[in-house]
Amino acid sequence: MIYKIKQVLRKIVPYNFILFTHKVRAVLAVALYSSPQRKIRVIGVAGTKGKTTTTNLIAKVLEEGGYKVAMLSTANFQIGDKKWLNDVKLTTTSPFYFQKFIKRAVKEKCDYVIVEISSHGLVQYRHWGVSYKTIVLTNMMSDHLDYHKTYENYKNSHNALITKNLENIIINYDDENLRSFLDFKGIKKYVFSLKGYKQINDAKLIRAVDINLTEAKTEFNIKTDKGQMTIEMSLIGEFNIYNSLAATAVGLAENIKPIAIKKALESIRDIPGRLEKIDEGQNFEVIVDYAHSPDSLESVYKAVKPYIKNRMIAVLGGTGDRDKSYRAKMGALAEEYANVVIITNEDPYSENPEKIIDQVLLGIKNKKINENLFRISDRKEAINKAVEMAREGDLVIVTGKGAEQFIICGEKKIPWDDREIARTALKNRLK
Repeated sequence: MIYKIKQVLRKIVPYNFILFTHKVRAVLAVALYSSPQRKIRVIGVAGTKGKTTTTNLIAKVLEEGGYKVAMLSTANFQIGDKKWLNDVKLTTTSPFYFQKFIKRAVKEKCDYVIVEISSHGLVQYRHWGVSYKTIVLTNMMSDHLDYHKTYENYKNSHNALITKNLENIIINYDDENLRSFLDFKGIKKYVFSLKGYKQINDAKLIRAVDINLTEAKTEFNIKTDKGQMTIEMSLIGEFNIYNSLAATAVGLAENIKPIAIKKALESIRDIPGRLEKIDEGQNFEVIVDYAHSPDSLESVYKAVKPYIKNRMIAVLGGTGDRDKSYRAKMGALAEEYANVVIITNEDPYSENPEKIIDQVLLGIKNKKINENLFRISDRKEAINKAVEMAREGDLVIVTGKGAEQFIICGEKKIPWDDREIARTALKNRLK
């Protein structure tokens, strides 16, 4: 009932008034928790893709540098040694949760809090009162236009991060959409790149060279003004090189020694729900990933496709109450890259899940259900089907939710974990 009331109010209440109420909540939260962010150094990670992995890598870099950290990301939370999965299903939590979290981090004597930042959170003032010392912009693609309406609105929402207290800005220089952020004055600028730039005006350049991507690891050299580091890490895919360069830039901006940065990058085995391998001793691969937009899905498929020994079996769906244009594109990508496609439910929110599946199927040219295309509405059944039909050398890749702990269906918040569903399916098969 509460969910339906909110849906109705959003349609009849002026948008500016809704934003005003968001700001009031943020101001009250800051007052209630006595502005704890003034007692800790806050680092923010924003952009379209790669935020969660970059946030986790930064946390590890700072830890290797000898600091105690707290972290808020889409996948997981951390305060010192205590780590847990994101149990609120939001990238940017409510301002009350956010301020309470920072206050707890201060109480636990953390030196840093690293925050993954969503564009929704910026527009809705969930970060109000927080002065970031260092911010990272991973990339800036067209995203969340169902909410922001235009790309310009989406991009400009990130201007809220540029405050008088900001010391360092770090951007992906290979994304031309981000270069305008270098125009801001009075802050130290860092840029990272995989291309052959030698120098970028007044910005410090961090770049990757001698790249070697394999099925099991990623090898590359990082060149900085502090020298060169050879990196051999477990995270695969070119996009994870970008994420590593961003974390390296933060480390340098925060005066972390290169040897500690190298150790941090090489020590990370996986990020929850980000190309996470589920291994129960089977003779085929199972990977769970969060990719839920066309850009992210294609990046993931491109990263794993060259190393598949046999077939790719893709399990995917579409998210409700989000950009509907994504859905057919997701179906088309699955058909392009995968040998077997299983379309299923994901997070319908207020929409009819069967209609969302219909829209994903629109992107598939051969829509006839056959041995290579399945429509299985029950997500658990869909994952079980993928695991049951896998043969030696296959890859089962389940996308859309990653390590999320809930499925939202109307007013219902259903406990969930794709990784545990896949793990149970594997155990049952191996019996």
